[in-house]
Amino acid sequence: MNTVKLKQSTSDPCIFIRKEKGVKIIICLYADDLLIAGSDPDEVKTVINLFRNEFEMSKSAPATEFLGIRLVFTPTELKLHQEEYIDKMLKRFNMSNCEACSTPLELKCTPVEFANSELFEGPFRELIGS
Repeated sequence: MNTVKLKQSTSDPCIFIRKEKGVKIIICLYADDLLIAGSDPDEVKTVINLFRNEFEMSKSAPATEFLGIRLVFTPTELKLHQEEYIDKMLKRFNMSNCEACSTPLELKCTPVEFANSELFEGPFRELIGS
């Protein structure tokens, strides 16, 4: 990473940033998954080639998915979503047919009203940890 002059983010140890001559390169590294983004496509290609000289890399195509997050590029924006992941979790916990709502609690719900509600009879810890 030093060859490319990257600095590790203080807020997330998996993110590395390089700012040089008005060009920004951001690298997200998680185990053996790598995502490289930058403000200059040619500079991104240079960084990829530097990494290829040091590490075995399987591909360098534009990303469509990273760590379960779908990346959808349009000419004007980048959209991120986890629709497939959510569907997978709903199936795993037998909730595919559940009724959608904007929030699981009524707005301005008091503790008394919450105490009288139905209890969730499922694998709560597994669900929250997923």
